[in-house]
Order: sequence, then structure tokens, then C-alpha cells
Amino acid sequence: MILKIGVGLSATAILLGACSSDELAKTDLANKPTIVVTYSVLGDIVHQLVGDLATVIVVIPDGQDPHEFQPSAKDVETLNNASIVISNGLDFEEGLLSPLATAVNAGIPEFRLGDNVTTRMLDGGADPHLWLSPAKFLEAIPALTAAIEQATGLDLADQSVALTTQLTEIDAQVASTLSGITCKLVSGHDEMGYFADRYGCTVIGAIIPSLSTTSEASAGELAKLKDQIAQHNVKAIFTGLGTPQEVANQLANETGVAAVSLSTHYLNGATNYREFMLHLAQQIADALQ
Repeated sequence: MILKIGVGLSATAILLGACSSDELAKTDLANKPTIVVTYSVLGDIVHQLVGDLATVIVVIPDGQDPHEFQPSAKDVETLNNASIVISNGLDFEEGLLSPLATAVNAGIPEFRLGDNVTTRMLDGGADPHLWLSPAKFLEAIPALTAAIEQATGLDLADQSVALTTQLTEIDAQVASTLSGITCKLVSGHDEMGYFADRYGCTVIGAIIPSLSTTSEASAGELAKLKDQIAQHNVKAIFTGLGTPQEVANQLANETGVAAVSLSTHYLNGATNYREFMLHLAQQIADALQ
């Protein structure tokens, strides 16, 4: 009888202990700051910086065009409940401009990547495609770290050093992948400027001659691009999210060059930023060799 009671008490103690652990886990999760990031590539950088110290939520689903994304009521609520919002800025997240402004006016801190790096200035404004150069993330890491620390109370000194080292390595790997290649780029829209500047490429033109996929190309602009492709002996046309595929295919057929689809605006199955950038660089290198 005593043995049976003892077993029962032990089982009860174990059960109570398990319940206590579950409750502690829920409490720990609830106490973590919530960092809301607008798109997946930037979200991965933020996640690498904060690790398990915060909950990172990405608003724009991977695979949707950030230029055209429109938030739901749930997305707006998520922005308004954040400890801090991390965005690209430079009018990249066009559909989020109003909700972001509302959240900031309500007291939610926002860190805009574009406000903390040197940007390419074009006739259409500042180029928002910052993430296509690891050097731009490297430029922003100190300010990004400080902003998150101030908003959340976290100490990210060690993580910031580790991320800086990793981004430096990625930058060198991309440069090595493109070494010795004559890099002439025709893209879906005007998105490859930072990449080209960093790795010695020349941007010949774009199917949509605009910083945003919400624009359209005229017949005259496409005819001019066709001439430029022939003049510069371009080997490939790089299309992507938001590029009208039928236009890209027609242009490729008429010029006799390959149309290669790139993932430039979202992770597209890549597990992290390193994999995303190295895959992008290798696709470009393979097409231009």
C-alpha cells in the first residue's frame, strides 16, 4: 500500500512538474519582445541578430511582391502591437506606407533600413533594393543593433559582431563567384543597381525601367532595350517577381538570349540570407559564362 501511494505521489509530482514547465515556457514566450519586419530577406537578418531573444514576425508572405502587397486587418494589428517595426523604407513597401505611419504615430518605434545607409539616387528617387548588397546591411548593422536594443532592452553586442563577420564572408563569397565574369545585366525592373555597383557589373537596362514593379514599359522603351541588348552583346535577361513573363519571353526570343528567372525580392526556399545571396550570384555567373 505504501509503495502504491509512493508511486502515485511520484507520478503526480512529475505531472505537476511538467505543467509547471509548460507554464514557464508560455510565460517566457509572452515576455519576449516582438519585432515585426516587413519582408522575408530583411526578416532573416533581424532573426540572425536577435536569435531566440525576441519573436520575429514577417508581415509580407514569402513569394508576394513587396511593391504590390496590401496588408490585412490582422497585419495592421500586428504592426500596432510590435515592440519595434523594421522596414526597408524608401517607399519599397508601398502598400504598408499608411499602416506604418499610423503605427509610428501611435508610438511604435520604426527602424528604416534606407535611412541608415548610403543610397543610389535616380530620377525616380532613392533605389530601395538595398538587400542585394551585403555591404548595405554591414553599413546598417550598428544603427539597427542600437535601435533594437533601445526598443527592447536586449543586449545584442555579441550577436552584432557575429552577424557582421557573417555578412563580410558572404560579400567575399559573392565577389569570388563573379570573379572573372563580364557582368552585363538586363533585369525585370531597375533592381540590380546595388549588386552591380558592389560586384563590378554594368546595368544595361530593365524590362520595366522603374524602381517599382507597379510601373509598365512602353513599346518604345522595349524597342530601345532590344537594341541595347544587341549592342552590348548581352548573354541573358534576368526576370523576376513582377516581371511580365510574356514580355520577357518575347524579348528573349527576338534577341536570341536566355531568359533566367531570379529570386531577388524574397527568400524563395533559401534557409537564410547567405544561401539567398550565393544562389543569386551563382545563377548570374552561370548565365553569363
